[in-house]
Amino acid sequence: MQLADSSSRHIAVRSLNRIEFVLLCLFSIALPIVEAPKNIFWALFLLLWIGRSAQTRNWGQLSIRWDALFAALLAVPIISVVVSAPYPHKWNELGDIAGYVSLGWMLARSRLTPRQITILFICLIAATLAGVAQGYWMLATDPKRVWLQLNSVGHVNHSALYGMGIASLAAVLSCAEWFTAGVRDNVKRGLAALGALIMLAVMISFGSRGALVAYLLSVVVFLVVFARTRKIRLWPIALIGIIVAAGALALDPKQIEKTEVNIKAGSITSARAEAAHTAIEVWRHRPLTGVGPANFSAISPTQIESWLAERGEPYAREHFLFSSHAHNLFFNTLAERGLLGIAVLVTLCFAWLAALLCRRPTADAAGWQWASWGAGWSGWCVVFAGGMFNTTLHHEHGMLAMLGLGLLLALDTRSRTGNP
Repeated sequence: MQLADSSSRHIAVRSLNRIEFVLLCLFSIALPIVEAPKNIFWALFLLLWIGRSAQTRNWGQLSIRWDALFAALLAVPIISVVVSAPYPHKWNELGDIAGYVSLGWMLARSRLTPRQITILFICLIAATLAGVAQGYWMLATDPKRVWLQLNSVGHVNHSALYGMGIASLAAVLSCAEWFTAGVRDNVKRGLAALGALIMLAVMISFGSRGALVAYLLSVVVFLVVFARTRKIRLWPIALIGIIVAAGALALDPKQIEKTEVNIKAGSITSARAEAAHTAIEVWRHRPLTGVGPANFSAISPTQIESWLAERGEPYAREHFLFSSHAHNLFFNTLAERGLLGIAVLVTLCFAWLAALLCRRPTADAAGWQWASWGAGWSGWCVVFAGGMFNTTLHHEHGMLAMLGLGLLLALDTRSRTGNP
């Protein structure tokens, strides 16, 4: 909404002060590496942001529609937990949901300076590289480990999604440093490009095909939009990326080997179709609110068989997968939060896309604007492209995605080259 005058706009803008920004950076550094400090820094940032906003009576500026959507993202899981009986009331899952939703909400109502945005990107990328080094060390010293993982993120698929998001941010930062007006520091350019290429190789080393597809969508679309808007040649960037990706796959061919094994086993989707069948049956049993967050794991073969028997339908055990989640964001949401949850999720998907279209930077946009927009697009790809292959929007990669959404919604496209 266009504000009437500069004085009212000044009041509406909610910037992060030094302490708040330091806590946000410490949280970003701890996010993929250590669990307890991550939670401590996040809690301190949350309390300080709320306390300072109340003290100054300045909660930032955001449209009422986005406020309503963030509130719905919090409310629907609460409803699902409340009515989840006889399935477990997993209240602890609400803490994770409140964490990533409030992060996006607060950052959407805040303004970061161009310098803060660059520093935040560097913290996220550097922390992930440190986490990968830590992961390789644990891989080398623990004979039980088979796949590379980030310590605080955990399971290889989740680590791969987090790595995909950071690799996308590294590519975005590299473009912003190389091609936007006013950048003359060749050392900074070189480091940004090197970081993007290293993160591409790292992302491939996680061995996740779904993360690779999401990364390709994220980076290719960003590069096409960036190149067409800035009127630059795209093929040198694409060629370098292809060479690095091919080299990484040659040195660490886990994704190729996994695909070959699945083809020989006759299950290229790694039983995701069977997981979808389970999710659909759970939804048919609890259509409006689902069985509650994190309760997909509580569903047993006996329950599915009894539900089908009540409807006079045959049961074949091999058509279903019983796991901790549905390996797909949409099916998992349908099972655990029902029609209410899927409605909010689809609304978020299209509202996020609309925000990307409305806030797309112009040819004279500054580097920080491209970085903020690219972070928003990367976050969308983590959630919705990655969500086609795994259950996304939770814990660390949920935090990362919502951080990108917050930067996108805070982006003021009226400012072209100056501070936000």
